[in-house]
Amino acid sequence: MLDVYEGTYSSLLVNVAAVVAVSLAFGGMVDAGSGSRMLESPASMSVVAENVAMQTVLTVPTRQLSGDLRSMVPTAADGVRGTSSRGMSVGSSPVLPIVSPLVPSRADLGTAALGTTTGARLLSELTRLGMAGISEFLSAYPSKIDALLASPPAAATVSGWWRGLGNSDQTAWLSAAPRVVGNLEGIPVSERSVANLRYLSETDADIRQRLASGHSRGEQTGLTQELSILRQVKLAVAEGAGHAARYLMQLDPADGGRAVVVIGNPDTADFVTYLVPGMNYGVQEQLVNWSATAEALYAEQKRVLRERSDPTLPAKQVATIAWIGYETPDLFSVGGLDRAENGADQLERAINGLREVRGDDQPFLSIIGHSYGSVLSLVALARGTLSVDTFTMVGSPGSASQSASDLNVNGGEVFVGEADWDPAVNSGFFGSDPGASSYGAHRLGVSGNRDALSGKWLKASFGHNEYFTPGSESLHNMALIGTGYAKQVTGRSE
Repeated sequence: MLDVYEGTYSSLLVNVAAVVAVSLAFGGMVDAGSGSRMLESPASMSVVAENVAMQTVLTVPTRQLSGDLRSMVPTAADGVRGTSSRGMSVGSSPVLPIVSPLVPSRADLGTAALGTTTGARLLSELTRLGMAGISEFLSAYPSKIDALLASPPAAATVSGWWRGLGNSDQTAWLSAAPRVVGNLEGIPVSERSVANLRYLSETDADIRQRLASGHSRGEQTGLTQELSILRQVKLAVAEGAGHAARYLMQLDPADGGRAVVVIGNPDTADFVTYLVPGMNYGVQEQLVNWSATAEALYAEQKRVLRERSDPTLPAKQVATIAWIGYETPDLFSVGGLDRAENGADQLERAINGLREVRGDDQPFLSIIGHSYGSVLSLVALARGTLSVDTFTMVGSPGSASQSASDLNVNGGEVFVGEADWDPAVNSGFFGSDPGASSYGAHRLGVSGNRDALSGKWLKASFGHNEYFTPGSESLHNMALIGTGYAKQVTGRSE
């Protein structure tokens, strides 16, 4: 055995301390006789060595960590007797005793452990730190947020974690990490919106401060773009003409931005509709307009329900979602399916997150895809892992699926609208033409007609961008479909 004392062979001490930190992070042990921290060898030492480089680069100096963070790090007195985390009992192989002065501090050990922790476990471990500890850790590891949100835990896992927190813990997360709370699927939208509005305000203030402090021209350009995106988000989330409540369901201002604005409360609504846009519908360019489109559909759905519902029963509630939750294509990228595939992942995650929040009280759920947004929606619905009650596509440039029956839509309620002078329809650019009778989707009228119930004249839509015009046959039919009155759609084909 080799005794190594503080102050001797400094380069060796650094390496040994690093190995100890990794060993402890993955289940260190204490010798019952000496009380010294022990490392298994030789077999498990090779496993530890593989992790040394990873663990040591993530170590944060002790002085940067709060007492809350230090409190969760094991000390020599906290050692586990018996069997190690790798299944080797104490004494089953030679060990190297390290005297206690060389054992890394509690803070360093905790940092090493959390530095490699991901997903749901990271959420749980950070919760133990409280508000100050969460803030401090995320400040030290900003990339951890990026990684967590890029590959988040399943919505069911997030939902269970969030519901299991007490009010004080939820408040700590909302205050210390609003970006995390606001962008994890499985948390109620009403609470995510509170977090995202806080994140919006904090990010806006931070960018303005950074711009004032001076940066290179390239950095200033990027910061100015993010500030412009945030400005559009503020406008979009402001109360609309109909004075319906608006929620900020998602916010990511980086790399062109992603944002989701909701009209009405999807946590409680009876009918929820996702509106998925296509080419050139980025946050900076179109979030305000797309939110206004969602409000126009919201207003038409409310009108449909008022005219057709029993007035003696409680009024049904609706929510429409202006979903720019993916990187929409531009003219140079619209010809491929990469963004549709990635967007389908995000849409599926979003809808399954809402379903997890609603539990046994599921809403009537619809998707409306416009242009490339229909391509994305078709990809998502063809996978078999996402289901909705209705799906409507307007201005669609084609479907990779050969038939409406390939889509996971309850009751086969798939609709297609094609306006005159729309260059995208009938092109079949991405595969089959969903407007062809052989495809099997129901046609919905967009050319102008009278509402069968009220007798009101509904305007025609022309070209690629008039499907959502207030007062149009197209918008009225989409409102009927999204509120369970699809049989009343004008111009419907069977």
